[in-house]
Amino acid sequence: MTKNELVEKIRELLKTDFDLSFLLQLKKKEVETLIACIRDRVDNLVK
Repeated sequence: MTKNELVEKIRELLKTDFDLSFLLQLKKKEVETLIACIRDRVDNLVK
C-alpha cells in the first residue's frame, strides 16, 4: 500500500472527513503503526 492509501484507510477507520494529509509527512512504517494502534483501539471499543 502507498502512504496515500494508508492515510485513506486511517480516514475510514476514524470515519472522518478531516484533512489528514499531514500524516503523509510520516514514514510509511510510522503510518502503518498508527493504523495498527487505531484498529486495536476500535476493535476493543466494539467488544
